[in-house]
Amino acid sequence: MYDTAKAQYDEVARANTEKEAKNKRLVGFIKILKAQDGIITEFDERLWSGMVDFVTVGRNKEIAVTFGDGTEITA
Repeated sequence: MYDTAKAQYDEVARANTEKEAKNKRLVGFIKILKAQDGIITEFDERLWSGMVDFVTVGRNKEIAVTFGDGTEITA
């Protein structure tokens, strides 16, 4: 019984930690967006790094962009 309860607690604690980290990333991204003046017309490294968590390039040149909120786009 203890082991089951402990495993459930650990899973909930892990999920909470992930949500808190995601929230911090999104708050940071929103701050970057609010700092933008008008329409974005050229590449902005701060904006890019605030949005994109990582990019994966596969062996067959497929590309997956994973955003800070966990959304993934493949091409």
